[in-house]
Amino acid sequence: MASDIPDIDPGDGEIADVHPPAGGHGAAIVAAACLSCAAAIVGPYCARCGQKNDDMRRSSFILFKDFVKDTFAFDSRMWKTLGLMAVAPGIVATSYSHGKRSRYTPPVRLFLVVSFLFFLDLGLTRTMFMALEVVPKTPAEIAADKAEFEEAIKAAGPETLAALEAARDGRAVDGVFVIDDQSIQCDINIRARFFVRPQDIEFDEQKWRSCAESISTARAEMEAAEKDASPDAGGAELTSSDIQGAFERVVAGVNLMVSNPAAFNAEINAWLPRVMFFMAPVLALIMAMFIRGRDALLFDHIVLSLYSHATGFAIIGAAILLGQFGVPYVFPVAIAAFGAYFIAALKRAYRRGWVKTVYSAAFVSFLYLIVLASIVGIIISNQIWRAAA
Repeated sequence: MASDIPDIDPGDGEIADVHPPAGGHGAAIVAAACLSCAAAIVGPYCARCGQKNDDMRRSSFILFKDFVKDTFAFDSRMWKTLGLMAVAPGIVATSYSHGKRSRYTPPVRLFLVVSFLFFLDLGLTRTMFMALEVVPKTPAEIAADKAEFEEAIKAAGPETLAALEAARDGRAVDGVFVIDDQSIQCDINIRARFFVRPQDIEFDEQKWRSCAESISTARAEMEAAEKDASPDAGGAELTSSDIQGAFERVVAGVNLMVSNPAAFNAEINAWLPRVMFFMAPVLALIMAMFIRGRDALLFDHIVLSLYSHATGFAIIGAAILLGQFGVPYVFPVAIAAFGAYFIAALKRAYRRGWVKTVYSAAFVSFLYLIVLASIVGIIISNQIWRAAA
């Protein structure tokens, strides 16, 4: 006859030999039997189900402290990982993806730690991702531009020359053009600079103001702008005033970008960490297009991509710090150093010949930069459009 005593789950019974952990957090429980499956246990993990023998019952402060420590602590594994990555590019990614994981810091954790330090470096040094320099053209540059313009007019043919002469009264020297009785005075050079401090930017405010105001007030003869554009079905009419308003709004946004680069970079700095986190899997997918094989699975590409991004953050972050001391050409050297590092990492990780490795690295880098530049361009364009809203 069956017993009336119900079956009892061994895990629900009383746990023998309950004692606080050696670390001494007080509320945590470590037992001689697994807290999940009640199997006999020796050590911190259960041999049957793999669960750590700790109920994690701690105060919120201690949990947060443990999370920060586990995520950002520079333990011996992290120092070993960083050192080996520096002297032997690609060896850590290859070893990790082929099962030797206990020796190294996991790629996601290293990526998060190094990227956090990189963006902290940007903030503390007040380094901007991108800024525009405005400097006046030299007389030689103005003369060269004028000569180039004259050559282009001659090469365009008599019909184009006649149409241009009918549309404008003439050209003035010293970089001043006259379009529909309005002078355009933009004898300036505009250069983009990356990872630069506000105090290192050259900005000729008078020249820029003169150029911006002359562009805003000039009216080029545009037949398409004089007529209402044909609206799409169900859409609103697009008039010349709409075009003029959009043009002036873009000019105003560029004016903010040039005159106040720190404020303009605030939005970019908010988006950049998210963009770079997104670019890690993008790089892995691009590598999968050019590097295939039994030892080049998508998992291998993702691991190498995360470690490579961490290395890039470390190299550029070091360049930012060196730039604070006025070290010349530090960023071109940093970019060249990372390029060489990436090639060496691909060579060691996938064991291909140098020709195939350089070929793959070139195409992977080219596509990666196109994607990154497109995303950053969209962010900058959106910021320019919103700046004058």
